[in-house]
Amino acid sequence: MKKIAFIGGGVMGTALSTSACRGIDPSEVIVTDIVKEKAQKLAEDLGCVYVETNEEAVTGAEYLLFAVKPQFLKGVLDGVKPAFEACRDRGEKKVIISIAAGVEVQTYYDVLGLSREELSVIRILPNTACLIGKGFTIIEQRDTYTKEQEDEFKYILRESGGFESLPPNMFTAGCILTSTSPCIIAMFANSLADGAVYNGLLRPQARKLALEGINCAIQLFLSGDKHLEQYKDEVCSPGGPAMYAVKELEDRGFRSSVINAVKVAYERFDTIGKIK
Repeated sequence: MKKIAFIGGGVMGTALSTSACRGIDPSEVIVTDIVKEKAQKLAEDLGCVYVETNEEAVTGAEYLLFAVKPQFLKGVLDGVKPAFEACRDRGEKKVIISIAAGVEVQTYYDVLGLSREELSVIRILPNTACLIGKGFTIIEQRDTYTKEQEDEFKYILRESGGFESLPPNMFTAGCILTSTSPCIIAMFANSLADGAVYNGLLRPQARKLALEGINCAIQLFLSGDKHLEQYKDEVCSPGGPAMYAVKELEDRGFRSSVINAVKVAYERFDTIGKIK
């Protein structure tokens, strides 16, 4: 039996299977996808194992990571339910890794008709930077898996980046920051670059310098423990351009817009995963 199978070869499935193949022997990794050519190409690139069906993936690995959109998950689980039942009857306990936004752990037990003694479920949410080993994954603290299973899962995906465990009442709030921040920062970086192009900088230079500025700032912030406002104050000299920029952003509701974006993303996170 292989160590882990990835059911779904989209952006996150590709990112996490790539990380797994860097962390353990690729021969211990299975990939599959509804688009067979995609999964075959991914397996070829990574040197791991391709299987044609989800049932084969369930039967063939101990850890099963469902990289499936929430709205499609129930159909996928219904399809593999007989495979899970057959594994249970053979005394094989599987460990599901759930990355589906908003889908509660209990959903897997309800749809598959299995008990906690028969199935372990670890709920996580990674981000796309896992593809280059710079990601961050939030793990929901639950009694549906053992410490040993969590440690092994983290070992398998250690090349994806960092991990943080949060209790259920904080899980969604943490996930929103790590999973949506790439798109918000991308929009922000592109806006910075647009401003530089407006000021006469060429687009390639504007993009590079905007990203370098953000990267330098993040490295600085992570290296210390000062309040973020202090870093801002250190840049804003009296009557200087940075202070002018801050004033303009405040006038246009910059902070409020970001707070509201995080708020609505939080609200959507829980509703998108409601499986009917």
